[in-house]
Amino acid sequence: MTVQEIHKEVFEDIKGLKNKLDACKKNFERLVLKSTRYPVMQSYACTTLERKNKFTIYYTARKRSERRTPILHIIGVYSRPEGKYAVAPTLDMNLVSIYPPHFFKRYRERILKDDSISNEEIINLYFKNDWGFVGAVINEQYESIYHSFENSEAEDKVSFVAATSQGYCFGERQGTVNILKTIISEDMLFDNQKAIFMKLKNEFNNMIKDMYGNIK
Repeated sequence: MTVQEIHKEVFEDIKGLKNKLDACKKNFERLVLKSTRYPVMQSYACTTLERKNKFTIYYTARKRSERRTPILHIIGVYSRPEGKYAVAPTLDMNLVSIYPPHFFKRYRERILKDDSISNEEIINLYFKNDWGFVGAVINEQYESIYHSFENSEAEDKVSFVAATSQGYCFGERQGTVNILKTIISEDMLFDNQKAIFMKLKNEFNNMIKDMYGNIK
């Protein structure tokens, strides 16, 4: 299955989740009204009727007045013969970010460092601690770092690098699809390499502050 086919399927699945999304939003609104601390964050699990694909719906309200217009994130998990793919759609831009099985293999090895957790739990843990990413177009320095950690051939292309709350990701843009290929932790970098990523990390931290305030 190509990434473009996954893009098509995830948006078709989301159309079928409208009633579930509406029900979850009403439940979340009640939670926000009862809350005395902000931001309020809640996740909801659901499965599509036709294809039995699993989705997690995340709502965030930074203040009480946002109970009817919360920040929405949707994550879908698609099982394929080679493993599980996670898909994060950006609805208003018709864009998806796809995280293939290799990404979560590296996340287990480099970030969690735990062989006892199932692949499905690995995916849940990643997105539970995920706050999106800030990306930049790849340059020779970034590309060299990518190839050094992945031991990959020059033909293995990456077109962007991204700062996240859990490390740095490398990926490829294909039209309306971002493919997040791998992740590295900051402590894997040498001091001179950390300096290369510093601007990107600062931009990410500023984005999180603007969007969510003090979430830590």
